[in-house]
Amino acid sequence: MNYRSKIPQYVCLILIGLLATILSCKDDGPNNYILDIDIVPLNGGTVSPLSGTYEGGDTITLTAMPNEYFTFDEWLENSLIPLNDSLGSSSLTLVLNSSKNITATFILTDTDNDNITDEFDLCDETLDGLAVDENGCADVQKDTDEDGINDAIDTCPTTPAGENVDTNGCHLVLGNYALGGIIFYIDETLEHGYIVSLEDSQSGEWGCADEEILNSDGSILGSGYVNTLAILASDCKTFGISPVTAAYSASQVASIDEDESAWYLPSIDELELLYQEREWIDDSLSAYNGERFENTTYWSSTQDGADKAKSVSFGNGLTTSSYKVSVNEVRAIRTF
Repeated sequence: MNYRSKIPQYVCLILIGLLATILSCKDDGPNNYILDIDIVPLNGGTVSPLSGTYEGGDTITLTAMPNEYFTFDEWLENSLIPLNDSLGSSSLTLVLNSSKNITATFILTDTDNDNITDEFDLCDETLDGLAVDENGCADVQKDTDEDGINDAIDTCPTTPAGENVDTNGCHLVLGNYALGGIIFYIDETLEHGYIVSLEDSQSGEWGCADEEILNSDGSILGSGYVNTLAILASDCKTFGISPVTAAYSASQVASIDEDESAWYLPSIDELELLYQEREWIDDSLSAYNGERFENTTYWSSTQDGADKAKSVSFGNGLTTSSYKVSVNEVRAIRTF
């Protein structure tokens, strides 16, 4: 029997077996790493895939999915180290060469940046810079009395439901407050009319004595505004008995809307209407903390020649032509 020929063959078999065993051990025992996923806050969203054990060298792509009212914010490692490479991205790709703790953070969404999160924001399209209430709504987005006029311009915010209102949200009823005064006339459209100021303006001369002003002799309803503009445009002077003209005094009533030239000196017909309705107008003025008419003479804007203009005595209702240098009371009106 030839033992020499069998020894190398035996050694070869042993070596092959050892190599197979080594390779087998490498396949059966790889390096395994734990991937631990945290979500902050817990109700902010979900992450896929979940926490688990993965083989070393595996490439894992995490995807963050926010829940309703939340937005993905950022990825953190070990709960505090921002992963800047993934800033702003809801996906994160990792190569597992060690165990890792990854946190996905979510924040409540505030679409219009008004500091009221979408979950509680009833007005999610508020323009930048507008003050909002606890519901995230600015006045321009609210209509508290449901009259079709937003709160920002509604000067009558408690109008009863179903009432007809003007563009300022005020009920069109004689004697009601609107735009800084009292409604004393409503035309046939039931949408327009006249408002009288709550108080007298500074008394004064009519002005422009011995000078006839063009386009300032209108007398009918609606002509007072044109008269006043003509008087102001002429730059009327006084004789010094009073510091201001009646037209200028009327035009200086503060406007609570955007129409800075709204108030004017009434024409003679407009002034006579105020006198005719004076009793209930005075009551309405008092109801809104206004000033009742005095039993004295009030100027109209209606000129009556070079040296006179028309006026009405609220003591007896007499319409007269007064000298322009006279100092009479002024009560402004405006349209709506």
